[in-house]
Amino acid sequence: MKKLAVISADVIDSSKFEENAFLGTLQFLEEPSNNYLVNRGESILTSRGDSFQIMIQDVEKAFLKAIYLKSYFKKSEIVLKHQQIKRKLDLRISLAVGNAETIPDEIGKTLEEPFVLSGRALDQMKQKKQTFIITTTNAEYNKELDLSCSFLENILDGWTMAQAEVIYYLVQGFKQSEIAEKLNLTQPSVSNRIQLAHWGLIEKMDHRYKDIVSKL
Repeated sequence: MKKLAVISADVIDSSKFEENAFLGTLQFLEEPSNNYLVNRGESILTSRGDSFQIMIQDVEKAFLKAIYLKSYFKKSEIVLKHQQIKRKLDLRISLAVGNAETIPDEIGKTLEEPFVLSGRALDQMKQKKQTFIITTTNAEYNKELDLSCSFLENILDGWTMAQAEVIYYLVQGFKQSEIAEKLNLTQPSVSNRIQLAHWGLIEKMDHRYKDIVSKL
């Protein structure tokens, strides 16, 4: 048995944007040289232009990869369908950790446990009005994670584009001075955005997530 993490995600209110609005976004995410999200040998499935699923074999990194996805989308905005105004993008994310007997070659054609858990939770999120959820095979841990994710949602939903842009680089390991240079900002400005984005609390949740998955 192999422990796997699976992220299932879809763009919130995607019907309000043009059909091909997300093609460039998904092409970027599928290219390992562009980012730290997808490693060589890990596949990404795009069922439509507005939804996708990712298999992550290094389960301890899965939470921060989900945060990376949130920041990548929330730092962007695109034109609404048939309108001249832009709207900030956002993503609904379901992260699940479970055991798989085999590593699937085509993740769209598998019923291994973590894929089912992740997909099923994503289907339920619209009804529950959730935007971020973590599911495991342990019911008690799931109760804790459900509560933690409710608080986390308030943080992530409150991000401005400027804050998401800084977190996008920070989660990849860039130093504040490097982020400041990339964004043509002062280092105090970068530090302020990091604090306003509540990065310290996100790090604490990452530590707890790692603790939980190590015990599964």
